[in-house]
Amino acid sequence: MSINTMKGLFMSRLARFATPIAIAGALAVPALTVAASAVASQVKSPAVKVLACNGATVSRPSNFVISCADANAALTKTRWSTWNARGATGTTRFAINLCTPYCAASPLSYFPKSTVRLSAPIATKQGRLFSKLVVRYTYRGKLTSFSFSWSGDPSFRN
Repeated sequence: MSINTMKGLFMSRLARFATPIAIAGALAVPALTVAASAVASQVKSPAVKVLACNGATVSRPSNFVISCADANAALTKTRWSTWNARGATGTTRFAINLCTPYCAASPLSYFPKSTVRLSAPIATKQGRLFSKLVVRYTYRGKLTSFSFSWSGDPSFRN
């Protein structure tokens, strides 16, 4: 076999393997561009967070004290199914002091399989924060709601 024949054979085999690779690469570039622009859009719009008792802002907390003054309401073992610029939803084991016979003598009661919703994001000096929370839980066989708002909190002023 001559050198020219070997070169021709090598080039034809190279073309058979290189063409699919080049096509795959060309198809991957638009997909990477779309993925990169999705990441860039997430970076441009900072995530909405929630204000914790220590003044920190947090995203997707699994445990979260709602009422900072007395810690008589909290989210525990929370799993967030959505968290976006409009709101956040999840399931939680809701903890609340039912104040029976009175608050100082009452332990927290826990309500598994409760749902939680954060909403009404507003611009603050700490960034965008959710200002409302609603927990739905079952108490004595009845669906009950607990609502909380941070909108009067001085930390929410710009």
